[in-house]
Amino acid sequence: MPNEESAITDAVIEFILGTEADSIPEDVKAISRRCFVDGAGLMVAGSTDHSGRIVQAYIKEFGGEPEARIFGTDMTVPAQTAAFANGVAAHAMDYDDTQLSSYPDRIYGLLTHPTTPVLAASMAMAEALGSTGEELLTAFMIGFEVECKVAECIKPDHYIKGFHTTGTIGAIGAAAAAAKLMDLDEGQLRFCMGIACSESAGLRANFGTMTKPFHAGRAAENGVVAARLAGGGYTSDPGVFDGEWGFMQIMGGGCDPDYLVGKLGNPWSAVDPGVSIKPYPSGSLSHPSMDAMRDLILEHNIEADQVKKVRLGTTTRILQPLRYDEPENELEAKFSMKYSLGILLLNGGRGGIAQYRDDVVAQPEVKEVLEKIEPYVDEGVEAMGYDLIRSKLIIEMEDGTVHEKFTDTSRGSPKRPMDREELYEKFTECCGLVYDSDQIARAEALLYKVDTLESIYTLIEMLGPRQDGEDQAGEDKDGEDQDA
Repeated sequence: MPNEESAITDAVIEFILGTEADSIPEDVKAISRRCFVDGAGLMVAGSTDHSGRIVQAYIKEFGGEPEARIFGTDMTVPAQTAAFANGVAAHAMDYDDTQLSSYPDRIYGLLTHPTTPVLAASMAMAEALGSTGEELLTAFMIGFEVECKVAECIKPDHYIKGFHTTGTIGAIGAAAAAAKLMDLDEGQLRFCMGIACSESAGLRANFGTMTKPFHAGRAAENGVVAARLAGGGYTSDPGVFDGEWGFMQIMGGGCDPDYLVGKLGNPWSAVDPGVSIKPYPSGSLSHPSMDAMRDLILEHNIEADQVKKVRLGTTTRILQPLRYDEPENELEAKFSMKYSLGILLLNGGRGGIAQYRDDVVAQPEVKEVLEKIEPYVDEGVEAMGYDLIRSKLIIEMEDGTVHEKFTDTSRGSPKRPMDREELYEKFTECCGLVYDSDQIARAEALLYKVDTLESIYTLIEMLGPRQDGEDQAGEDKDGEDQDA
């Protein structure tokens, strides 16, 4: 049992060491396979993003031992480097899943993007080590759980004051997964956590720039580096989460130990409260409002030129991060409530990868529709608290008709989950930037049975370059001609 002086560290260490595949419930595995599909598709899509291309060019400058694949390409690089590139790619479009909160005093939707750093680290280390599919999925589930529970345990000030938890706490989850794959012993595992906590970084000031996905990529890389260094004998504080100079106190001003001690795997966060798979490539705080807009558009056949005014009442915790009222590029548009609602109006309720591009953001009709949209802080919604992402949408038509909808959930959340067909549509949207339909179907099938694979190399090859001899990714997305 954990002792009082190092209770949090002890609980994390005991969970990683003591959890094996046969002890993990099937519902956790089922959800985790879906996260594999979603996350891998986003890595492929992100390999075509401008940020992904910059990272690939940077990596080519220094090379290294070919251990693991950068998805969507023919590049094989050191495991930590692959983790970095794939982590950046998975978060490049801000389309990756989000952690939900278990407690009303935590900020719903503002904890972590749990899959990206853990999956990027797990895939790279598993390939380098020649792990089985079951070992890969098990390590991923353990890292995912550690990341989510640490994110809930630390005081909300960690995020409120400006840390990006996907960068800071994502590194811890990535380290847990990499350490499990390496089969580190207790002493090495403690050192691994100490190293990862000292690598922890990421500032919310960089939201709306390429450095936001950099946080996710660096977190994945940091996890692999921490595990490898610890495995080689590199030392750190063995009780790093605890005490006056420990991670929880320094990074968050404290924590609530009861949110983690005795709670790791009890219940598993992937199941309770669950994970939300994103329906749009934008900040998750906009998604319930976007789905409300989409629902009204489809229900009433609303077109942009019929709309006089759109008012969106919500909370300060939602509007502060979505701070770009007049976005100048696609990265800022992902953190603009006005843009995210307006682009749905212009596209009959569609708001996918094609709608979040620099050339679309610059179109005059987009600028015009944003003038009709007014987000504001609604005191009544604010008084309901922050345990859910609540908003009230009012659409006033030119003919005087008013359409209203209150919302606190979105598609992809546990309350409104995507079925396999819907997730496949998203997977196709992502992988279609690189692969043909046959390769997409084969990759999806392998990902869903990942834990049955004795060797993951067939899967890795399927997630490499396009297999029909064509240029692996065609034109860089910045050069594609897309309509709004």
